[in-house]
Amino acid sequence: MSFVGRGQELDFFTQHYAAADNRVLVVYGQRGVGKTALLNAFAEEKTCAYYMARSCSDREQRAQWGRELQLQLSTPAQEVSYGTLLLAMLPQGSAGKKVLIIDEFHHLIKSDETFFTQLLTFVHTCGEEVLVILSTAATGWVENHMVRRIGSGAVQLAGILKIRELDFSSMRILFPTFDEADSVMLYAILGGVPGLWMRLDAERSAVDNVISRLLDKNSALFHEMSSYLAEELREPAVYNTILCTMAAGNNKLNDMYHCTGFSRAKISVYLKNLMEIDLVEKTGAGIYRIAKSHIRFYFYFIFPHLSFLESIAPAQFYELFVADAFQEFLRETYREI
Repeated sequence: MSFVGRGQELDFFTQHYAAADNRVLVVYGQRGVGKTALLNAFAEEKTCAYYMARSCSDREQRAQWGRELQLQLSTPAQEVSYGTLLLAMLPQGSAGKKVLIIDEFHHLIKSDETFFTQLLTFVHTCGEEVLVILSTAATGWVENHMVRRIGSGAVQLAGILKIRELDFSSMRILFPTFDEADSVMLYAILGGVPGLWMRLDAERSAVDNVISRLLDKNSALFHEMSSYLAEELREPAVYNTILCTMAAGNNKLNDMYHCTGFSRAKISVYLKNLMEIDLVEKTGAGIYRIAKSHIRFYFYFIFPHLSFLESIAPAQFYELFVADAFQEFLRETYREI
């Protein structure tokens, strides 16, 4: 797959790489939006090292990182400093500025708030030219909690970049086998998230892909839609109720109050949580919408009819519940394109 639509983002990294001093950047965006492709394109022909942080205890994190670096740890894992691990991560025997990419870095800060301080100490004392890029898919955490967790060290971040969905024209270039009508349909359902489109069968029509890749309970895309809230939030029953109500067109707080039976105060709190993970966005005074296209599709078509999906084939489900109603669903997407 070719690399398109990220010229400004590449310029952002290139400018910081060319700076005379060592720097730390934060890049974030939802899963599948193209952060890895962007970082790989930037790091091409540069001396680069990469680490994927895990969701685990601080002790286990250090042990896993040490094993990846093939360090012969002479002390217990929990006693090995992050400074030691970062120094070991530096590629040896090469000239020029080095790029260190630490993916899902929020796991490191959540398990040990001293990580960021140790990182800054490393950047300023390592004796090498280095650009550190901290990447994560935890968009809500970056926007609402990161600065508080890293404290005064936040002022030493040289830049923060959010990787947003690609526009319609870029998706057409990336996935040229779909004609314009199919591309519009798929963009309405999956948005500009290349990682979701890559799960499609490029040789089949949009309708065929909807049936086989979104309405099949055993497909990866169906799992992505149905399990999203369970992975991101507690109390999915409340969130499911609010999102189903919004998908039905009740996008004002007062409408949600009448449809759900929840208090306005409760709905406001849960909407705030949904906005923190970029799942809901505010479009006007007291007006909200589901921001992720594939989640909107799920709550518009699938969630209200789950019993039928258990008892009939996906193709029959499409004909009964999606085919005739899709133009109404599509109307909002035409405005976005």
